[in-house]
Amino acid sequence: MRLIPALAVLLTALVTGCTAANDAKAIAIPDSPAGKQLQWYLEAVNRAPIPEKELNEHLGKAFLADVPAEKFNELAKGVAGLKLEELSSTKPTELIGLTSIPLGQKYDTKMSVGADGKIDYLLLDPK
Repeated sequence: MRLIPALAVLLTALVTGCTAANDAKAIAIPDSPAGKQLQWYLEAVNRAPIPEKELNEHLGKAFLADVPAEKFNELAKGVAGLKLEELSSTKPTELIGLTSIPLGQKYDTKMSVGADGKIDYLLLDPK
């Protein structure tokens, strides 16, 4: 009967080890204006609808003119759980990489920020 508790400990260790290994694969987001906005976006899509006041703090006026708050929130809901898979290009005001959602859809992702540090371009292009 000692086998069952030992097996439970082994399974717990294996699960914990897998979780730690997955966490270790997290992509480092640069501490830059574009990186800060990417970090915000990855978090914000999980709690859409995002209040218009908050959108005004993170999205440039021209961007909001093209993608009003209602449309932005509709799109954000569709990518809940968005995760950064890789960054292929990092500049202080521009990031290019790959993101995915839990259902397996992957996106070529491009983001840039203007002189004000707000998002002026954001594209998630399905692969």
